[in-house]
Amino acid sequence: MASESRARDTEIVDMVVAYARQETIEPLRGAGRWILWGVVSMTLVSVGMVLVALGLLRLVQDLSSDVFDGAWSFVPYIFGTVFAIVVVGIALFQVRRPRL
Repeated sequence: MASESRARDTEIVDMVVAYARQETIEPLRGAGRWILWGVVSMTLVSVGMVLVALGLLRLVQDLSSDVFDGAWSFVPYIFGTVFAIVVVGIALFQVRRPRL
Protein backbone atom coordinates (compact mmCIF):
# COMPACT_ATOMS: atom_id res chain seq x y z
CA MET A 1 0.00 0.00 0.00
CA ALA A 2 2.81 2.41 0.80
CA SER A 3 4.39 1.92 -2.63
CA GLU A 4 1.00 2.47 -4.26
CA SER A 5 0.59 5.74 -2.34
CA ARG A 6 4.07 6.90 -3.32
CA ALA A 7 3.40 6.08 -6.98
CA ARG A 8 0.19 8.10 -6.82
CA ASP A 9 2.03 11.03 -5.16
CA THR A 10 4.75 10.89 -7.81
CA GLU A 11 2.12 10.83 -10.54
CA ILE A 12 0.37 13.87 -9.04
CA VAL A 13 3.66 15.79 -8.78
CA ASP A 14 4.53 14.91 -12.39
CA MET A 15 1.08 16.04 -13.52
CA VAL A 16 1.36 19.35 -11.65
CA VAL A 17 4.85 19.99 -13.10
CA ALA A 18 3.64 19.20 -16.64
CA TYR A 19 0.65 21.52 -16.18
CA ALA A 20 2.88 24.32 -14.84
CA ARG A 21 5.21 23.99 -17.83
CA GLN A 22 2.29 23.99 -20.25
CA GLU A 23 0.73 27.10 -18.73
CA THR A 24 3.90 29.15 -18.13
CA ILE A 25 6.87 28.21 -20.30
CA GLU A 26 5.07 27.69 -23.61
CA PRO A 27 3.18 31.03 -23.51
CA LEU A 28 6.41 32.81 -22.51
CA ARG A 29 8.19 31.41 -25.57
CA GLY A 30 5.50 32.89 -27.82
CA ALA A 31 5.64 36.18 -25.94
CA GLY A 32 9.42 36.23 -26.30
CA ARG A 33 9.17 36.08 -30.09
CA TRP A 34 6.51 38.78 -30.06
CA ILE A 35 8.68 41.02 -27.86
CA LEU A 36 11.74 40.39 -30.04
CA TRP A 37 9.89 41.48 -33.18
CA GLY A 38 8.57 44.53 -31.32
CA VAL A 39 12.05 45.58 -30.20
CA VAL A 40 13.52 45.10 -33.70
CA SER A 41 10.72 47.07 -35.36
CA MET A 42 10.87 49.80 -32.70
CA THR A 43 14.60 50.20 -33.30
CA LEU A 44 14.22 50.40 -37.07
CA VAL A 45 11.32 52.86 -36.89
CA SER A 46 13.23 55.03 -34.39
CA VAL A 47 16.32 55.15 -36.60
CA GLY A 48 14.11 55.98 -39.58
CA MET A 49 12.38 58.82 -37.73
CA VAL A 50 15.72 60.30 -36.66
CA LEU A 51 16.94 60.18 -40.26
CA VAL A 52 13.71 61.79 -41.51
CA ALA A 53 14.04 64.56 -38.89
CA LEU A 54 17.65 65.19 -39.93
CA GLY A 55 16.57 65.17 -43.58
CA LEU A 56 13.89 67.75 -42.82
CA LEU A 57 16.47 69.86 -41.01
CA ARG A 58 18.84 69.75 -44.00
CA LEU A 59 15.97 70.49 -46.41
CA VAL A 60 14.96 73.60 -44.48
CA GLN A 61 18.59 74.69 -44.26
CA ASP A 62 19.11 74.24 -48.02
CA LEU A 63 15.82 75.81 -49.13
CA SER A 64 16.22 78.85 -46.91
CA SER A 65 19.85 79.42 -47.90
CA ASP A 66 20.31 83.00 -46.62
CA VAL A 67 17.06 83.57 -44.72
CA PHE A 68 18.13 81.79 -41.54
CA ASP A 69 21.74 82.95 -41.35
CA GLY A 70 23.26 84.64 -38.34
CA ALA A 71 20.94 85.12 -35.39
CA TRP A 72 18.17 83.05 -37.02
CA SER A 73 20.27 79.93 -37.63
CA PHE A 74 18.38 78.02 -34.90
CA VAL A 75 15.04 78.11 -36.79
CA PRO A 76 15.69 75.01 -38.99
CA TYR A 77 16.33 73.02 -35.81
CA ILE A 78 12.90 74.04 -34.58
CA PHE A 79 11.35 72.44 -37.68
CA GLY A 80 13.12 69.16 -36.94
CA THR A 81 12.17 69.30 -33.26
CA VAL A 82 8.51 70.07 -34.00
CA PHE A 83 8.42 67.15 -36.45
CA ALA A 84 9.85 64.81 -33.79
CA ILE A 85 7.36 66.07 -31.18
CA VAL A 86 4.44 65.53 -33.58
CA VAL A 87 5.59 61.96 -34.33
CA VAL A 88 5.96 61.18 -30.61
CA GLY A 89 2.52 62.70 -29.94
CA ILE A 90 0.90 60.55 -32.63
CA ALA A 91 2.64 57.46 -31.26
CA LEU A 92 1.47 58.19 -27.71
CA PHE A 93 -2.07 58.80 -28.93
CA GLN A 94 -2.06 55.43 -30.68
CA VAL A 95 -0.73 53.65 -27.58
CA ARG A 96 -3.38 55.14 -25.31
CA ARG A 97 -6.20 53.90 -27.52
CA PRO A 98 -7.96 50.92 -25.92
CA ARG A 99 -7.29 48.73 -28.95
CA LEU A 100 -5.05 49.23 -31.94
